[in-house]
Amino acid sequence: MTVHSPDESSPAQIATRIADALAEVNDAPTLVKIGHAARGLRPLAPSQPLAPVRLACLGSFTMNPLADALFLAGVGAGMNIDPYFAPYGQFDRALIDPSSGLGVSNATVVLLAVRLPDVCPALYEEFASLDESAATRLIDDWIARLASAIHSFRARNAAPIFMLDYESPIIPALGAADRTASPSQVAVIARANDELRRIAREIPNVRVMEYDALIARHGRRTWADARLAAYARIPIAQANYWSFARFVVSHLRPMLGLSKKVLVLDADHTLWGGVIGDVGPAGIALGPDYPGNCFVAFQKRILDLQRRGVVLCLASKNEESVVLDVLRNHSSMVLREQHFAAIRVNWDPKPGNVAQMARDLNLGLDSFVFLDDSPVECQMMRQALPDVLSICLPKEPAELPGVIDSLDCFEQFSISEEDRRRGALYRAEVGRRSLEADVVDLPTFYRRLEMVMTLAVDNPMDAHRAAQMAARTNQFNMNTVRHSEDDIRRFIASERHHVITLALADRFGDNGVVGLAIVEKTPDEWTITTLLMSCRVLGRTVEHGLIKWIAARARSCGAERLTGLFVPTTKNKPFAPFYESCGFACVAGSSPERWTLPLRTADTNVPDWLRIVVNGGAKKA
Repeated sequence: MTVHSPDESSPAQIATRIADALAEVNDAPTLVKIGHAARGLRPLAPSQPLAPVRLACLGSFTMNPLADALFLAGVGAGMNIDPYFAPYGQFDRALIDPSSGLGVSNATVVLLAVRLPDVCPALYEEFASLDESAATRLIDDWIARLASAIHSFRARNAAPIFMLDYESPIIPALGAADRTASPSQVAVIARANDELRRIAREIPNVRVMEYDALIARHGRRTWADARLAAYARIPIAQANYWSFARFVVSHLRPMLGLSKKVLVLDADHTLWGGVIGDVGPAGIALGPDYPGNCFVAFQKRILDLQRRGVVLCLASKNEESVVLDVLRNHSSMVLREQHFAAIRVNWDPKPGNVAQMARDLNLGLDSFVFLDDSPVECQMMRQALPDVLSICLPKEPAELPGVIDSLDCFEQFSISEEDRRRGALYRAEVGRRSLEADVVDLPTFYRRLEMVMTLAVDNPMDAHRAAQMAARTNQFNMNTVRHSEDDIRRFIASERHHVITLALADRFGDNGVVGLAIVEKTPDEWTITTLLMSCRVLGRTVEHGLIKWIAARARSCGAERLTGLFVPTTKNKPFAPFYESCGFACVAGSSPERWTLPLRTADTNVPDWLRIVVNGGAKKA
């Protein structure tokens, strides 16, 4: 890769080079390619809108050689990872001692990469010599030690902690007898993992990563290089550095709201084998026999993604009527027309079609993943829309389902009912935009939408969804603070706060909970510390209606002013004027920006096209 300094090219050109470099590494992630790409991209990264991440790596093994892979995988996910590596094996001290390197590293997230073979080696190396009480005691002592260290860190630092779970042995020490043995080595390690998950449930902002499953996917015998592990204390073979880095980054994505949302699919040689324009619907490969069964399996994997909340779109160079006929009528199709939120089948360049779908769905291009069998189409997409993650599919149909299994960019920590309905919600959004094109003016359009805004105040049932939105929403997010579910519940219980969730329904359907405001109260002032809303409902005056309702409620409770906080980011920059559009004035020199609205003279009349329903109401004054 040719290295250019940032000032020699435009940000868009740099983004394209970054996309090309990442695609090259993904195709063949050798250590040489990883190092070369990382050296080339480090000077270019500052020109890109990457989320800064100070990742503290605390390990029971040597982790420093993973720095390039972590940085590169982070860039591919929209983040600039600046790692801090604690001294080898000193994870206890790092967590407990405020003066340790971790204590002064300003870490935004902690990776606790501690392997059970390193801290309880007897469970792996001498298991046949242990009786049940000895094995149990080893686990109990270790878990108590780990929990104590994490509690000590959590008492002074709220940074999220991600812990690796514990790997199973390649072959159990007792061989085939392990299944019926007492103790069973596999069962003992499983109990240790259960204890890890208990710690994660009991201590806020701690999560367990499925490291054992990662090893299993890549092969237990080939995950580590025995010589490297013995010589350098690195239990990950160099060929697996990239997989481990992507595994770590896949867990950082949902925490930072950087998970992808949309999967755009080609049709020919993607959803089915063959070119439908040449062979017709009866001639495509799609059915119970090879290779058609591979395409059926591929579609089933995609449908699982859709049911998890991934929005599906179709972009194909074809005759629309022919493609729709297959979607509607082919007996072996798993994906049907209703599964796609947007379909653009024509002979136009695909980047233009994807850009139009992004506008129709009101989503950023960095939310999109594009799958196509043509290297030319993928390269064209990278050149024209580098924010879109473009993946070229393998030629062998049997490998297609594995592509979906390997996608780690759609990860979420939880799946809500809104997630399961997301495809239908965005499909309805296309209908709303069609209606908007037909009406004469916006007030008429708003009235014809028949919008009902349902507000819930301090409802514990909404805590999970509120935390989910705080983690995912980037565009209309005035403060971009990532609140956990535990944080939300504390605000709900606090006498000094209100947590307000907003659900929206209209003639096209129920959008579910799409807005969140967290208000901090004093007798004279209510401060909106968090305000965010799903991009799919923006531009319908719902956000303005919420502000007017909060202002009216604050005034009725005796407050003199309503204040909103705004922290500008690359993503929310288009909404910087929002508070001003609501009548707020910026407090000069404030950081973060503070916008105030005098309540005595504030206009709190909600437009007649918004009907507001308040569920329950606040428990607190």
